[in-house]
Amino acid sequence: MNKKQILLSALLASTMAANAQVTINVDASNPGIKVSPNLYGIFFEDINHAADGGLYAELISNRSFEDSEKDIPTWKTAAQEGAKINAQLINKDLLNKAQGKALQLTIAAKPAATASIINEGFWGINAVQGRTYKLSFWAKGSYKGGLKARLTNAKGDKVYAETALNAKVGKKWTKYTAELTANGNDAKAQFELVANGKGTIVLDVVSLFPPTFKNRENGLRPDLAQLLYNIHPKFVRFPGGCYVEGQESPENAFHWEKTIGPIEERPGHKNVNWRYRTSDGMGFDEYLQLAEDLNAKPLYVVNVGLWHGGMTPVDSIQPWIDECMNALEYANGPVTSKYGALRAKNGHPEPYNIEYLEIGNENNQPNPRQQSDHYYERFKKFKDAVLAKYPKMHLIGNVVAWGDDNPKWHSDESVELLDEHYYRNPAWFAENFNKYDNYDRKGSEIYVGEYAVTQGFGNMGSLDAALGEAVYMMGIENNSDIVTMASYAPIFANLNNRMWAPDMIQYTSDKVFGTPSYYVQNVMANNIGTRVLKVNQENPYKYDQARVKPAICRVGMGTWATQVSFEDKGYSDENGKALPMTLQELPTDVHGQWKTEGNIIKQTSNGESCIRLNPGEITSNGYIYKVRAKKDAGNEGFLIVFNYVDKNNYCWLNLGGWNNTQHGVESIVNGAKSQIATCPGKIETGKWYDIELKVVGDSIFAKLDGKEVFATKLKANTLPGIFSTATLDEQTGEVILKIANTSSEHTTAKINLQGKEIKNGKLIRLSAKNGLEENTIDNPTNIYPVENYVTTEKNGATVEIPANSLNIIRLK
Repeated sequence: MNKKQILLSALLASTMAANAQVTINVDASNPGIKVSPNLYGIFFEDINHAADGGLYAELISNRSFEDSEKDIPTWKTAAQEGAKINAQLINKDLLNKAQGKALQLTIAAKPAATASIINEGFWGINAVQGRTYKLSFWAKGSYKGGLKARLTNAKGDKVYAETALNAKVGKKWTKYTAELTANGNDAKAQFELVANGKGTIVLDVVSLFPPTFKNRENGLRPDLAQLLYNIHPKFVRFPGGCYVEGQESPENAFHWEKTIGPIEERPGHKNVNWRYRTSDGMGFDEYLQLAEDLNAKPLYVVNVGLWHGGMTPVDSIQPWIDECMNALEYANGPVTSKYGALRAKNGHPEPYNIEYLEIGNENNQPNPRQQSDHYYERFKKFKDAVLAKYPKMHLIGNVVAWGDDNPKWHSDESVELLDEHYYRNPAWFAENFNKYDNYDRKGSEIYVGEYAVTQGFGNMGSLDAALGEAVYMMGIENNSDIVTMASYAPIFANLNNRMWAPDMIQYTSDKVFGTPSYYVQNVMANNIGTRVLKVNQENPYKYDQARVKPAICRVGMGTWATQVSFEDKGYSDENGKALPMTLQELPTDVHGQWKTEGNIIKQTSNGESCIRLNPGEITSNGYIYKVRAKKDAGNEGFLIVFNYVDKNNYCWLNLGGWNNTQHGVESIVNGAKSQIATCPGKIETGKWYDIELKVVGDSIFAKLDGKEVFATKLKANTLPGIFSTATLDEQTGEVILKIANTSSEHTTAKINLQGKEIKNGKLIRLSAKNGLEENTIDNPTNIYPVENYVTTEKNGATVEIPANSLNIIRLK
C-alpha cells in the first residue's frame, strides 16, 4: 500500500458491526410541523463569469469595447495580403452618454484582399449546425464597400456561417441587424466582420445571440437556465453577494437603474470583487424575468451604503434608501407610477412582485472595517422606509457571516428573517444535522442564504461534499418551522475563469455539467413534502473516530507570497529524544526558489504555496519539529509543513496568514484545504521567531517564541454515519423518507411505517464507488440520480443502502 492509500484508508476508516442493519421507524399517524413552502431556492452572483460568459447568452466578449483603457481584449484585426486595417479606441462623438468608448476602424481593402475585425467570444463561440444567431451592432463613418458577418474557426480558414450586410455606413449612428445560420459545429468558433472597401467605420455594442431560454430577448443560455428550472426553486436571491457591495468605490456596487433598458443604454461596470468587467446585460429586469420564468419569488439584496474598502456615513445613506425604494417601485409599482411606467416601457407591464428584501450582504461582522459599520442603524432606516410603503414586505437582516458557527442578532430591533452563511467541510455539515433543533422558536426565522462545502471538496466537487450538504439540508427540513429558506452558493463557474470553487454548475462554451452538489439540490428540492414526520432510527453500527495522521510522513517549511529565511533545528520524538530518520530519494524542493547559505535556508520568490521538504521520513506516532524563521519581505508570514504524504495530502502551521492577520492550522486532503483552527496574529518583518510544532497522533501543539498558540486536534474530512428524516406529501399521499450514508460501508435499512399502509414505493439514489468521486466536463454523469422501484410490504420495506449514498424513498 502506498502512502496516499494509507492516508485515504485512515480518513475513511470506520469499524462496523457485521451482518447488522439499520431500523428506521416512521410515524405517519401524527404529522408534525409544516414544511416551509420556501424550501429551497437559488442564489445568483456574478462570479466565475456566471453572467457574461455564462447564464447571460451574449456571445460577444467586450461588446462595447469598455473592458480596458488602452487595449481591446478579445478583439483582433486581420488583413489579407494587399489590405490594411487599423483599430483604435476613441472617446469622442459616442453613441450615447452610457458609452465611454467606441472602436474606430480605418480600412483599406478590396474584394480580392479583405480586412476583418474578429472577436473570440468568451473562450470561444459555440457554433452549432443549424442554429441561427441574431447579430446587431451600431456603426457610423465614411466607409464605402461591402461588409459581411461570419462565424469561422479559430484559424479563420473555415466558414460556418456568413451573411452579407446591407450596411451603408453614414455619418449618423445607425443600428444594423442580421441573422447567421451555422452549417457546422465548433465550440471554439469566432465572430468576424469582413470589409472589402475603404474608409472609416466606428463600431459599438456588437452583439450576437443564440436562441435563448423561453426565447426571451436579451435572454439566457438555455442549457444553464434549464438546470436551474429543473430544481424548481421557490425563490431567486440576487444579485449577490459581494457583487452587491462592490469594491474601491460606490460606483463598483450594483446600481439597478444602470442595468435596465436597451443594452446600448447600459454602461456596465467593473466587477472589481471578482476581477472582470460586466456588461450588465443581465440586469435588474433579467434577474426578475428569470425568477418569473422559474416560477420563483424574487429576493432582492440591497446595498446599505457599504462597499469593500469604504462606506457612506450612516447619517448620509438616504440616497441608498431612495435607490432601494425606486427599485421596489420599478418591480412592484403600477404602470401609473414613475418607475412602474418605466418597467412597462421596457416590456413588462405586469408587476414582478418582489416580496422578499435583504437589507445588506454580510454587513454585520464584529469588525466594522469588514463592510459592517453601524449595521443595526442602517437596517432600521431601510426597514422604516420600506415598511411604510410596503407593509407586507418580508425583510431579511444580516448576522455574522464568517468566523462564528452560532451567529446572533444583537439588537432590540425586530427582524423577520436572519441570513446565516456557512462555508465549511463535509464533516461540519454532517455534525450540524441537529443544529437547529434547539433554536428559539420565538425569535426570528432563519434563512441560510449561502452554504456549501468549500473545504475538502476535491477538485470540481466530490460526492463526500454533496452528502455532507444533504445531511445538513435534512436537518433544515426537520426544523423548517424556524429555518424557512435556504440556498446553496455559488451556482455557476466558467471553467476558463473559476475563481471560487466549488460551484454546482460548471461549463465551457458548449458543455455543462452539474456537480454531485447540484444533484443533491435537485433531488432534495423535488422531494420535499409538506409535513415533517417523526423518525426513530435504531443503528447498531459503531463508527470509530477516523485517524487522520498518516503512518509515514515528512515535514518541511514553506511560504505564501513572502520571502523568508529559515534555520532548521531538527526533529525529536514527543519526549524530546532524537528521531532516527528513514532516508529516501524524493526531491526536497517542491515549489519555489530555495537556496542554502550556511545553515540558513532561504525562499526568495513571492509565489504561493512554496514548499521545501526535509529529506527523511517519519514513521513514529509522535514527533517534535523545531524551526527558526525570519520574514524578509512580502505579504504574509511563514508555513511549517507537517504530516506530508504527497502534494495533495499534508498539513501546515500557517503563521501570519490571511494577509498577515491570523495564525492557523490547515489540512490539505486530496488537494482541498480545510481550516482546523485559527487565531489572530501577525509576523513582523526582520524578526527571528522560534517555532516548535509537536504532533502526537492527531493532536497538534504549536508554540511561537515559547508561547503556545495552538493545542488542537486534526479532524477527518467526513463524518461517517447513517442519517434519516421523513416528510408527508399531503397532495400525493406519499411518505418521503431520506436516508444518507456518509460512511464507506454498505448496509440495509428495515423501514417500519406506522399509521399508513403502503401501496408501492420508488427509490431515487445518488451514489458512487467512493465519496471522493466527482463529475467532470467529460464525464458529466458519473454521479447522477438513478430511479428504481422498491419492493414493499403492507407496513414497510427493506432497502439496500450503499456506502456513500443519498437515498430518497417515496412510499405511496
